Parts: sequence; C-alpha cells; structure tokens
Amino acid sequence: LPAPGALPPAAEAGAALPRIEPRATIPAEEPPVRVGDAMDTRLTWTFGDDDVLHDTGQAQPISPNVSIGDRKQYRLFFDNLNSRFSGRENLTHLALYKKMPGFIEGLDTEASLVLRIDLASLSRNSNNVNQALYDAGSFIRAFYHTDGKADGKTGLGVTLWPLDTDRFRLGYLYDISWGGTNASINQSIFPRIIGTAPGAKVQFDAERFSVFAGFKVASLTQLQRVLTPGTSEVEEIRIAQTNYGFLLGGGVDLHPYVHADLGAGYFQQGRFDWPDVAGEPVYTYGASARVVAHTKGEPIPQSVDFLLYRNDPDRPQVIFKPEAYTPGKTTWAVSLEASNLYQNLKDFESAGATTRQAARAGALQAVLKSGYARASVTGIYRDLPFVLRNQPSFIPFQSIPETRGASTGDELFFALSADYYIAPARLTPGIGAGLQLPATFKTTSFDLYSAPIARTVVVREQGNLSILPYDRSAVPIFQARVSLKWDISRILSAVAWVQYVRDNNGTFMERDPSEGTLALRTFVNPDFVGGGVSAQARF
Repeated sequence: LPAPGALPPAAEAGAALPRIEPRATIPAEEPPVRVGDAMDTRLTWTFGDDDVLHDTGQAQPISPNVSIGDRKQYRLFFDNLNSRFSGRENLTHLALYKKMPGFIEGLDTEASLVLRIDLASLSRNSNNVNQALYDAGSFIRAFYHTDGKADGKTGLGVTLWPLDTDRFRLGYLYDISWGGTNASINQSIFPRIIGTAPGAKVQFDAERFSVFAGFKVASLTQLQRVLTPGTSEVEEIRIAQTNYGFLLGGGVDLHPYVHADLGAGYFQQGRFDWPDVAGEPVYTYGASARVVAHTKGEPIPQSVDFLLYRNDPDRPQVIFKPEAYTPGKTTWAVSLEASNLYQNLKDFESAGATTRQAARAGALQAVLKSGYARASVTGIYRDLPFVLRNQPSFIPFQSIPETRGASTGDELFFALSADYYIAPARLTPGIGAGLQLPATFKTTSFDLYSAPIARTVVVREQGNLSILPYDRSAVPIFQARVSLKWDISRILSAVAWVQYVRDNNGTFMERDPSEGTLALRTFVNPDFVGGGVSAQARF
C-alpha cells in the first residue's frame, strides 16, 4: 500500500498524474451587482384643494386655488402614524445591493448603497440638492448563523451604517419614536448637527428573542474653552465636535399571542451657550417599552422607515404589498407603548444651574381585520417637552418655567378609522376621524389694576406654533375624512376624498378698526373643507 499522503502510481509510464481539483469556495463567475433596478418607487398625481372656504392668504398654511400637487394640509394628524411619509410622494430609491457567502462557514455578507431621489424636491428648482438626493440607509452587514443552517434566522449580526443612522431609533410607533438623525424634518436627536450621523449595531437573533446594542456619532457645533496660545487666558470658541449616542434593547415572545420590547439610550447633545452654564454638557437619556397582543402567527407591526432596503433578486423586498383579504379569516393586534426621557437643560428658575426635565409619551393602538373589513382605534399622549424633544424644550436648551403664572398642557388625541373592500368592483370606501387636544404653553401676568392677563401658545409640533388672543384658551381640534379607493391594477390605484377640519386655534394679525394703527390678534374662521383625487403607482 502507498504511504499515507503519497500519490497513486501512474497507470502507465509517461502518463500524467491525476489532477487534484482545488476546493471551490466561491463561484468562478460572481453574479453582477444589482445596478439597473430601482425599488420602493412612488409616483402620485394629485388634483384638489385643501381649503375651499378661505381665500388664499387668509389662513396658515397658505392654501392656493385648486391645483395639481401634494400639500402638507392634505395630511391629517391621524394619517400614517407609523411612517414619516404621507403616501402621496413622488420618489424612488436606487439600491446597489450585493449578497455573498463569507469565507467562514456559516457567515453571510451583504451591502446596500441606497440613494433616495425625491422628484418633488427636484421639481421645485430650489437648487437644494441635499433635499432631493440623499442617503436612505446605506448599510454593510455580516450575519453568522449559529444554528448551522444556511437559511436559518438564529445568529449574530453586525450592521454598519457608513453614512446615516436615521433608521436606527428607539420607540416603536414612528410618530413617537426618538433617537433619529433627520434634521431636515426636525427629527434629529442631535441639535445643530453638521451633516449626517453614521453608526453601528450588533444584534443577536434567536427563535423567540433578540437583543441589540449600538452607537451613532454626530458632529455638532458647540462651545469650547481653550487656552490662548502663549498666555493663560481662556478663550471661548465654537467648533465642530464629535458627540455620541448609545442604544440597546431587545424583544421577546412571551407567549404565542404576546410580544414585548424594551429599549434605552443615551445621547450627547453638545454644550450650553448660556453664559452662566457655558460649556456644560447637554444630554438626553431614557427608555421605551412596548407590549403587543396579536393573532398567533401574525408578524409584529414595524414601520417601513426602520427597515433595511435590500434589492435581492432571489428574495424581492416589496415595501407596499397589496392588501390581501381572506373571507372568514379574522386577525387582530393590540399594542401599548410608552417612552420616558430625561433631558439635561439650563434651569430656568436658578442661575448657573442645570436640571433634568422629563419628557413622556405613550400610545395605545388596536387593529382588527375580518374578511373584507378593517378597523383601527388609536390614542396617543405626548407632553409638551416630548413634542419639543429635539429642540429641546419650549425655550431651546432651557427648562420650562415653573414660576407662578406659567403652565403647560399635554397633547392627547384619539382617532378611529374603518374601510371595507368590495371585491367584485375592487373598491374600498373608508372613513376616518380624530379629536386632538393640542399641547400648550400658557403664561399669566397682571395689569396695573391687578387684573389677570393670560396668553396661550398652541404647539402642534416643533416650529408650528399659534399664539392665541389674550385670555383665550386652546380648544380641541376635530378632523375627518371620507374616501373611496379603486384598485386599477397591482401597481396602480386611484383615490377620491373629502376632508373636514375644525380648528379654532388659528389666528392672524389685523388692524383695530376703531383705532386704525393698533394690531390685534384675531381668530381665523375655524372650518376648513377640502378634497381631491389622486392616482398613484407603487412598484
């Protein structure tokens, strides 16, 4: 017998030795990168008017006459609570995606360069390219299958965002999520951010639970104290400095019908500019939790704006799947979540001191689908500091005054919606309505005769304020819509709708008719009626 490791003898003299094939680890020809395909494309033609009762310029926001194009006023406060988008956008995503097995057995690697093209921003000719072309979550990811299965979901994954981490957030319902980095829509946890905020996440996924930890970095303009060269004098300068955010959390299936999530984070937010606390750190920390009861086997609700974009030809990712109806089948889900933050701010009541101001939010949502009918009920609570969490606070970087005469009101709203799919005609009539008690900041002073004078500011969101006339309080806002949707094909649908808004918190300035020069703040007619039709293709 030949010695171990020796080559076998040739069959005949002069015969070539048998060729030993090398062990192949990757295909000889790799499949090409997906370059030509766009994904998550939305093209919408909208014709209508959001306000037919007021002349243009009589109310804010300005409402032009009937025209083609989307308007911010078409979006009611209960629309698309789990997305940053209204559903009437004109945009697409170019995704250069690649996935390959690693040289280590059980390791998968993938990368996706995702460029969002906002066609509506391009058409405005504003010369602001950053609003029209920007990163939408480009990532690099490696996943090691600890269960030994090539298609298994148990394992350790590392995700790297080389450009921006806005998709990596805390909280679960998008409308009350926090820790984002999108400054263009006032949703950056890093105030005065310069550029974007890259980061990374490590996550372990098992059959019934998952845990993660990650961080993100941002460059912020902040006050810095340095020694003047050659002297002992301290000089204050403003420079771009690195700030960090740390996130961790996890989720677990407590029961086939119950799922729970918990997350926490800490974010540096630069340093104070106020003279008495100049140079001291600003930061936010807090936690979010959620419990979901749902039909067995149904997926846990998640915002599409938190997902990684993959343009995989073997497993196509469909962002907007056509709604599927099954006669006789009933599914349901009830979710309850809460977030509690603390922000280190300059103490309005004490000179030279800082204080931690709480910011709280919560949401209760129930969804029912039975046959061709769907219904949902939602309640959301946000206190004033949470509404202004990214500013932060009513007076930026200062705590809300607690002195006599100052008070705040929390935001609370309830909404319900329902629709029914008429299969033979492919029509879906729907109705939705909501009642909102807006967040407020109120101050009270006294005139020369000791009579109280109250002033209330209604805060709808960061940068959207309404100052009410003296001694008038905020009132609830009612909004409703009736719609009819027609599915023309798997990619094209048409929608017609009529909406009504009653908001008696809007004001404008006018001259005193009796005096002639004094400007008075007066209420706008509170009723707004609008409507429109749209055709949208999604693919």
